[in-house]
Amino acid sequence: MLLRAFHYTMLNWILLFLFTVCKAKKAENDAVQEVIYSNSIRALSELREIENSYMEHLNNYVSLLQQKIKTLTILINSLTQDYLDHKVDRYKYVSDPLSSFGLVRRAHEDWPKLIAYLRDQGNIKVDIGEMNKLINRIPNANDMEEALMGMDRIEHFYDLKSSDMAQGHVAGQQLGSRMSASDCLALADYLYKRSEFRRAAEWYRLSLSLLTKPNNNIAFKFYAPKRKELEKMFVISRLQEGSVANLSDYLKELSQNPNSSLVHLRPRKPPTVIEQGCQGKFPPGPQLVCRYNSTTTPFMRIAPLKEEEISRDPLIWLYHDVIYDSEIAQLTNLTREEMILGTTTNYTTPDRVNRLFHIKLTDDDGGKLDKTLVNRMADISGLDVGNTTTLARINYGLGGYFQEHSDYMDIKLHPELTEEGDRLMTFLFYITDVPVGGATIFPGAQLAIQPKKGSALFWYNLHNNGDPNPLTRHAVCPTIVGSRWVLVKSMLHYEQMFKKPCYK
Repeated sequence: MLLRAFHYTMLNWILLFLFTVCKAKKAENDAVQEVIYSNSIRALSELREIENSYMEHLNNYVSLLQQKIKTLTILINSLTQDYLDHKVDRYKYVSDPLSSFGLVRRAHEDWPKLIAYLRDQGNIKVDIGEMNKLINRIPNANDMEEALMGMDRIEHFYDLKSSDMAQGHVAGQQLGSRMSASDCLALADYLYKRSEFRRAAEWYRLSLSLLTKPNNNIAFKFYAPKRKELEKMFVISRLQEGSVANLSDYLKELSQNPNSSLVHLRPRKPPTVIEQGCQGKFPPGPQLVCRYNSTTTPFMRIAPLKEEEISRDPLIWLYHDVIYDSEIAQLTNLTREEMILGTTTNYTTPDRVNRLFHIKLTDDDGGKLDKTLVNRMADISGLDVGNTTTLARINYGLGGYFQEHSDYMDIKLHPELTEEGDRLMTFLFYITDVPVGGATIFPGAQLAIQPKKGSALFWYNLHNNGDPNPLTRHAVCPTIVGSRWVLVKSMLHYEQMFKKPCYK
């Protein structure tokens, strides 16, 4: 027992000794670490040497900042021409498809790289909180995919030559913009992933050709394509649809003018009926009647409407000057947050959902504009359009397109519609001009109607007996130049049973 107590006492003494020694060592080290330069010329000399190192690092820091400022200044100067203060100028800018595509691609691909460059280069740290907030609003991968699809549609539907398109020559129009090497590369990669190898090769070669004359040398520092990679992808694309036996010809094509045609190509598929319509290849329509309609309602006797008969099978009319600038300004004065993404339905595309446009349903508030539009639709149709408009306000985007579809749903296929009936007719108001593209196509009737601001297209989807008329199936050609705004309203069959005329 005494022996155990002795051992415990000795252990405590040893621990106390070790603690005291460690504490003394720490105090000694602290005394060593504290340096008082002022008490020694030698120490002050050492401080001067430290200042030399400090200034050297500071000069390196400033040099890096100056290089960064020089780099960014060149980049900013190259973009100054696109700095637009006024809303009208911004709308005009994004109504050009090449400008719109370049904008989406830069925001999606280039801005994050530029932020990374600003945030950290070597030991430089920069506070870019406000720019980070903007970066959080840039287009995501789905948005970039939609922009690429739009450009793909513009080229494909209108049978454009890629070299013309890159230079801004689109569907007989010379645009004020051009595509950059990075724009061409993005489109080439997209087409390659979709196994469009011939078209991908053309865009890879265009990207290569634009690398020789860069608009902004600094672009190479951030995001310019690499020449060797472009050459490799061009050859791979050619081999995907070609033969190794033609490799020497493919290599020659690399150095040729991008306007020159590629060799050893497979025959191209003939255009579809819709593509023919979008390209303006439908035969001339029937020369029917243009008149002032003064008989549909009593009001029309004192204020007749300009009516153009487009087709008698299906029944289609085009009314001119039926919606006015002041009304259009109210209807289109919307923010992005007030509109939602419009997609296809199970009736239109049962196997998939496609993004189409941004849409806003009217509030149907019974106000002055609301009542005015109700009365005007009644004047046009002679039908009971109800007390409110329930119009859909729709704005298409880059290469905006609506595939062939019907507004009727066919009760025989969808018996759940028997209570109110199928969609009898459609109003389509055009509230902007679309200079190029954006036509409404009726492929079965081989009709194409180009949007004209202030006009309204009106047609019946059903025959007199209520059966669907398949000739009313229609599509919207990809918008090339302009902003396609439309108002759409459909009315159901049974509620118009005693109002609709029986046309022969």
